Amino acid sequence: MNGRPLLPTSWPLALLMGAMLLVFYADGFLVGATLPLALAFGLLGALVLVGFLHHADHGPIGSIRLATVLQAVLAAGVVLGLSRGLSISVVVATALVGCAGGLLDALGRQRWAGVGPAVYCGAFTAMTSKLVLLHPLWVLLSAALAGLLLELLRHSWIGIGGKLGSTAFVAVIGVVGLAMACGAIGPGAQPYALKGAEFLFVVLIALLSPQITYQLSECWRLGPVLGSAIPGLVAALVLPPPLAGPWLGASFVGMTSPNRLTPHPIAMLLAMGLLFGLLFAGFEPSHKGIGGDLGATAAVSVFAVLGLQALLRRLQGGAAP
Repeated sequence: MNGRPLLPTSWPLALLMGAMLLVFYADGFLVGATLPLALAFGLLGALVLVGFLHHADHGPIGSIRLATVLQAVLAAGVVLGLSRGLSISVVVATALVGCAGGLLDALGRQRWAGVGPAVYCGAFTAMTSKLVLLHPLWVLLSAALAGLLLELLRHSWIGIGGKLGSTAFVAVIGVVGLAMACGAIGPGAQPYALKGAEFLFVVLIALLSPQITYQLSECWRLGPVLGSAIPGLVAALVLPPPLAGPWLGASFVGMTSPNRLTPHPIAMLLAMGLLFGLLFAGFEPSHKGIGGDLGATAAVSVFAVLGLQALLRRLQGGAAP
């Protein structure tokens, strides 16, 4: 179903997305931090803000297509069935559903255009732990909200890695608040503490995963969803769970479009991936168990590096004769 644009611009929704990223950032990295870390994260947050202001692209609010909402809900239902029903790893289930959506998008031409992002975004909401949202209907409601937001934000954050996950995160947080008001919230999932060499492996994975995703997406012309989901599925099948999650999360960095990464895409992706790995490995956000938290971390990493690039260009421009 095609609708008419609701508002001339998407500033209200863009501000909502920015506010939720701020909540994610503050609660995950600033609350409880020592003074030196708080200062460091404050500076990093300033870079994220600069990147957000330069690259969020607040276009007109998109019209609502019911198909996108239904596709997101269906994807979440499949992931729930595989992970909670059949006890398959949630990373495997999410990547598998992402592959299916990406293939439909790639092979279906106009008929299935846009189904890949909708399916992948819906799948991310289903990564919410049952210790957070116990009843599957809450998760399906999150997926419906994510599909709705994805439609409304169709012209914003274009080509920003982590957009789909951030959209899912905003939707899940909203439903978590509703479930909390209804007394239906779970006890919450506990963050996994990386052990020994796992920290180093996470950083190495975060450097490698975006490069592979970008190469598959842009050089092999598979598109960003398949570029993320295919290696994410392989990684989930061969890597232990503590490493499969960060591989998938870092792949969202690699979904950033080439025009955002000019003129040095490899170097930009390395910087974004390194930041993602450090944030994940050293300062796992307290939103553990919330679907979309990996995507939100990826978006923070992308915006921070883009913000640094914008500041350096401004300084170089000011220093020019």
